[in-house]
This record gives sequence, structure tokens and C-alpha cells, in this order.
Amino acid sequence: MRKIIFIILFIPCIAIAKGDSLIVPVSVDSIITTDSIIDNSSAQNIEMIENEEISTLKKENIVAWRLQQLNKKTPMDLVYNQRVQHFIDNYLGRNKRLISKMQGLAPYYFPLFEQQLEQYDLPLEFKYLAIVESALNPKARSRSGATGLWQFMYPTGKQYGLEVTSYVDERKDPLKSTISACEYFVALYDIFGDWNLVLAAYNGGPGYIKGKIRSTGTSDFWELHPYLRTETRNFVPTFIAANYVMNYASEHEINTENPSINLNETDTITLKNQVELKVLADLLCVNSATISYLNPSYIKEIYPKGAILVFPSDAANDFKLNEAANYIFIDAVDKKEILIGEDRIIYRVHKGDYLGRIAKSHNVHVSQIIEWNNLKSSKLDIGDKLVIYVKKGVETARVKLVSNKNEYIIQKGDTLWEIAKKYDGLSVSKIKSLNNLDSDNLKPGTKIILPSSL
Repeated sequence: MRKIIFIILFIPCIAIAKGDSLIVPVSVDSIITTDSIIDNSSAQNIEMIENEEISTLKKENIVAWRLQQLNKKTPMDLVYNQRVQHFIDNYLGRNKRLISKMQGLAPYYFPLFEQQLEQYDLPLEFKYLAIVESALNPKARSRSGATGLWQFMYPTGKQYGLEVTSYVDERKDPLKSTISACEYFVALYDIFGDWNLVLAAYNGGPGYIKGKIRSTGTSDFWELHPYLRTETRNFVPTFIAANYVMNYASEHEINTENPSINLNETDTITLKNQVELKVLADLLCVNSATISYLNPSYIKEIYPKGAILVFPSDAANDFKLNEAANYIFIDAVDKKEILIGEDRIIYRVHKGDYLGRIAKSHNVHVSQIIEWNNLKSSKLDIGDKLVIYVKKGVETARVKLVSNKNEYIIQKGDTLWEIAKKYDGLSVSKIKSLNNLDSDNLKPGTKIILPSSL
């Protein structure tokens, strides 16, 4: 039998060698042997592999076709290739829930983005870049310090008009940062004249991309691709993938995950006085987390005079309707006539006490104790009574009396830097933290404590 099989298989080979065009291929199924029965499972495996390949090919063809449809609607180059497919698979796999969240946040942020992009005559598809950069988190901060929805570094943000102060970081402001991003996109397009290179330069910096163009002699992104560092190389494919998954989320059975805060029903108020976050939360019955989320550009839990704040519509309307009464309430809280989240205690000064130690033990600042008690100097006498306002629910620290060798009396001309230099391992920040100091200003005769390990 094996000889017969050999002859059947061998004859076609001879015919092929002679160029015979009448050869009829012999199928494996036409040769019935005991060996073919034994290898039946292998044939099934081959069939499964072929089906998977066909399925994969079909999937890629569908993705390529869908991207082609998107590409027809934009001046940007939404091409399909295996690099793009890799990042699409990533979004549809382990990052599937991220896309669910982005679908929920998009109705809040995208209209704002689209309005500015349209004003600057930019492709509306740039809105998906904020997903790549920050996952639509205005408080996002990278390890390198890039901040906000559009991940501006401090120098670039400053260059495009974003202010950073002790109270406000405008890189976190959705509207202001979007305007700056649009201005940056326009400037990059003026340099490169190509949207893929604009994206690459946005990530890697225009100087870096210019250098790569000079060294390689090409200004085509996909030709530059192998020569770019990993993050910049992957930036454009990831952007294209984000365009795809956001437009075809439902086709991949990705459900929308709506945020817990109703972002679509908001309004703004402009503060006439400086107000603390806790006061607004108490006054308008809006939790602090919601206020902070809606106003991400404010760094501290205090809003300066003139601040324009976003609130749920009903809270904003309530504030405007009762504005006069609200500011009377705010003023009363500021004067400690009304207490929110804190208690008023009377502290009696003991032997060895000084302002830094008392402030630390009650989790307050020295400047606050001075203000609350109208102190003219830092000198204290045993038995003096001090008014201190402490946060509710926070236990005051029990600070042990330190021996004289851990105390230092400020001399005329002393600075924190000079004091720190006298001891190994001591820093200015450690001294300030230990004594709860607000500034570097020192008054002669004031006692400060030093770490007991010195």
C-alpha cells in the first residue's frame, strides 16, 4: 500500500517537472490509509489554525475599512497598519474599561474641545489626543511634571500663557489649557506642515523631530518611525487607535460608564471674596470632592477673590439668589464667629512651651496662633491662655518636652540655612516641618526644636 501511495504522489511530481499543464492535484482526502486515520487530529488542528487566520484577516479588514471611512472625514492621516492594530487591540483588551469611562466623560469635555479646535481651524480629531495624554483627567501629572488634560510642561505652558501660582495651576484648567494646546498645534503645523509630525513633535518636542528629519533625510513619519524613541514612535499609532475605539466602541460591545457627577448640568459663579473650600461645601451642600473635581486648576483648598468656579447648576443658582446672605455667612466664618469642621479650645502655656511646639502639637501654624491671639511677639509666659482652633476629628499630637540639648535659641543674624549647616543630616525643610514654620524669617530669642537624633 505504501508503494502505491508513493507512486501516486511521485507521478504528479514528474509531470510538474515536465511542465504538464493537465495535472490534476491529488488531494490528501483521496488517499485513505491507516496513517491518514491516525493523523486526523492534525488535520483538524490545521483547519482550526486556518479558521483563526481567516477570522484575523476578516477582523483586520474590517478595522482597516472603518479607519478608511474615518480618514475620509479628516485632513489627518488615519492610516491602518500592524502598529496601529497593536494599540487598537490594547484598547479593546486590557484597557477596555478605560474606553468605557472615556465614553462617559466625552460629552462633558469634547464640546469644549471642538469649539476651540473649530475656532483655530484645526482638525476636530485632535480631541482624542486628550485621551492619549491624560485619559481626560485634568489633574493628571506625569513623572516628568507634565500636567493637565493636554500634559503641558511648565516652560511650554508658560510660553503659551498658562499661569502657575501658589493658588492656581492653569495647566489644569480645561478651557485655558485647551486654548493653549490649540495655539501650540497651529505653531507646530506652521513648522512641519504635516499632522503626523505635529503629533510627534507635540510628544517629543519640535527640536527633537527637526533633528531626526535632518539626520534621516525624510520628513515622512512612518519612515522616521524606526529612528524615534519608543514613546514618540508609539504616539501616532496610539492616537489613531484612540480615534478608532472611540468611534466604534459600540461595535466592540463597549458600554458607556457615566461619571458619578452629573457634568452636563453645571454653571459658574464669580467670588467677590476669598473663600475656603469647606465653607462653600457647607454653604451649598455640595461635597468637597465634587467642587474640587469641577475646579481642578485650584491647588489649595482656598479660592481667591475673583475666582470663577464651576458648580452643579442648582447650587450655582442658589448661591446667586442668596448672594448677600452668603457673603455675610462667609465673613462670619472668616472671623471665627461661625465654626465649620473645627472646635475652639483654650490652651494654657506650660513650662518649656513655645509657639512652634504648641502649633505642632495642635496641627496648626504659628502664624495662625499669632493671628487668633493678636500676639505682638513670640514671647510666652507660663500660665498664658491661648485660643486655638483645631479640626474636628483630628487628635492633637502629644509632644514630649525635649531636653535643652534639642532646643536652639535663635541668635541675631541666624538663618535656617546656617543652623542646618551646623548639623549633619539636618535640612531647612526638616527644621520648618518640625517647628511648623510658615516662613524663613527668624526672630532673635525664639526657641526652635531640633531632631533628637542629632
